[in-house]
Amino acid sequence: MRLWIARTRKAAMKAIDVLSGKVELHGKVLEVEHSVPKRQRSCKLQIRNIPPHMQWEVLDGMLAQYGAVESCEQVNTDIETAVVNVRYAAKDQARLAMEKLNGSMMENYALKVSYIPDETAAPEGPSAGGRRGFNARGPPRSGSPGLGARPKVQSDIPLRILVPTQFVGAIIGKEGATIRNITKQTHSKIDIHRKENAGAAEKPITIHSTPEGCSSACTTIMEIMQKEAIDTKFTEEIPLKILAHNNFVGRLIREGRT
Repeated sequence: MRLWIARTRKAAMKAIDVLSGKVELHGKVLEVEHSVPKRQRSCKLQIRNIPPHMQWEVLDGMLAQYGAVESCEQVNTDIETAVVNVRYAAKDQARLAMEKLNGSMMENYALKVSYIPDETAAPEGPSAGGRRGFNARGPPRSGSPGLGARPKVQSDIPLRILVPTQFVGAIIGKEGATIRNITKQTHSKIDIHRKENAGAAEKPITIHSTPEGCSSACTTIMEIMQKEAIDTKFTEEIPLKILAHNNFVGRLIREGRT
């Protein structure tokens, strides 16, 4: 049964959080969710009921399991748990994330996932014409679902480096503790692309920060790898491999002078 009870996004979110799974009607627990016609299902999802202390690195890693995440923005709400809007690169990736994450448990919190309608798509049926969708809601929030805020990124050009795959675990640390410390100390956002090139000997790491923050994070990562190499008796040299964007390679070379 469908029942339209809210005409604003904030009211709808509050109704879902108050009613879904918490209210009984004729002996059955109500399950309330956003209803989006198939034609309007886009690459964008809204994920609710995220543990309030969850760190960005953990959330990013979870989302990346289902595809390439183009954006992840926190939504301001008056509820204790966190809410984010996520855009995937393709619809099938969003659909897979929807299927896998909706209702899944994370630290005793059941995630609630729904589509954000594509208002440019033709609505289904005559009754959908007057339906109001979820419009963009202000600028992206720079905070975080967890206690630690997303670092303020001050450079549009990230630093990308390659690291041997066997050192990725040491860089991340137990339950992500090491990578969290690096991001906090260097005021940077670090993405470790573990899912790329399965079986490859090296994995790319992207560092978003100021030039100083990128340099500091890179230095810390190199120190961690060198220590891990000593502890594991890894005898090969660990070079610093930087991935330069194609648009800037010419500027770096400049006939060999630079």
